Order: sequence, then structure tokens, then C-alpha cells
Amino acid sequence: MQLLGRQFLIIGAGGAFGSLISKAFVERGAAVIGTARNNESAQTLPEQLSQKLLLDLESQESIDKLLDYLTSAEVQIDGIINTAGRVGFGPIAETTSEDAQRLMQINHFGPSQVVAGLMPQLAKSSNEPFVLSVTGVVAEKVFPGMSAYTTSKTAHSTWLKALALEARRQKIRVIDARPGHTETGLATRPLFGNAPAFPQGMSPQYVVDVIINAIENGITELPSDSFNA
Repeated sequence: MQLLGRQFLIIGAGGAFGSLISKAFVERGAAVIGTARNNESAQTLPEQLSQKLLLDLESQESIDKLLDYLTSAEVQIDGIINTAGRVGFGPIAETTSEDAQRLMQINHFGPSQVVAGLMPQLAKSSNEPFVLSVTGVVAEKVFPGMSAYTTSKTAHSTWLKALALEARRQKIRVIDARPGHTETGLATRPLFGNAPAFPQGMSPQYVVDVIINAIENGITELPSDSFNA
């Protein structure tokens, strides 16, 4: 698909993946609406964004406000990219239900509600609309000490598979991107617990290049081996 003249919503546009995708899209002539969790994190949003909006995936009020604005104003949306997420570490016996629920809300329930709320609007696009969400290799492989994180990402990956089947009639492409460990800094800012010693991960730019290639060339599957150099 051509990105020129299209407009996209990027959830988590200030993060390592979101900022790189935003900049690449703008360079290709697209307009990008980017979200950040709060005013502080909004400082990391790229300057090139056409709009900067707040979206706290743990706040129902924040989700409702975003959806109300985008739908009532009939903002053009040709694609939704979800790069937001948090990670948590720890054995199952030491992971509280509250922590597990927070990860599920941030990594699955929140973004899935935003996407679901915008599907009718996305269906109005005649420009090869799509939804892309980054779940990661944990949607394919289980790791010890990451049960809550793996569960939240696996849930979102399964939801994306169902969405892909339902969206076919509307000709909306759904892409589940599952890269392996990447040096985004996410593991250094866990919601809870301490990260294990990971091997050197992929560069965010490399992963983003693979993702953008998939978007531009009609690819519908991005399993972990798609990111093998």
C-alpha cells in the first residue's frame, strides 16, 4: 500500500517502536495521530505528528474520551498501529492478581477496546485499511518468570486472529507482529519484578523496518522468524 496521503493512529507513539514508525510514515507523506499515556510521556512524542492525544490504557474514561473524539469528529483513519505495552517479571507464586490484571488491561483489554471502537470508522477507508499490533515472540513461546506478561500478549494475539477472520468482509488487514527480544528499554522499566539477564536483542530500527515492509507490501503474518536477520 502507498502511505502517501493516508492517516494513521499509532498507540504508544512515544515509545521505541512507535516513534520510529511515526517518523518513517511522515517521511513517506502520511499523517500520524499519536498517543501518549500522560502529559509527561507526551514530551517524547515526535514533533512531526499531525495530532498528539492522551490515552491511558488503564483508564476507561481516557479510552472513552479518545474514542468519542475520533468517532464524533469522523477523523480519517486508514490504519491503527498498537505499539504500547508494559512488561512484568516474577514467578507465578509471587505474581499478584492485581499486577497480572494491570498487564492484561494495558497489553490486551485497553488496545483491543480502542481498535474495536474504531473498526466501523476504519471500514470507511478505501485505502487498504489495516490493524497492526506488536505482541512479540512471547505469543509463540512461553518463558519462565514471565507468566503474566506472556498471558496478556497471548490473549491479544488470539484476539487478533479472531479479528482477522471477522474483518475479512470489510477488507481490513490484521497483522500480528511477533519480534523477539529487542533493545527498546522496556525490560528496564517493568511494571513489577526484575528482568533476567537477556542476551543482546535486535535493534528497534531493524524491527521497525520489517514491520513497515509488511505494511507496504500487503503481508498479513509476521511471526518471530520473520525478524531473523
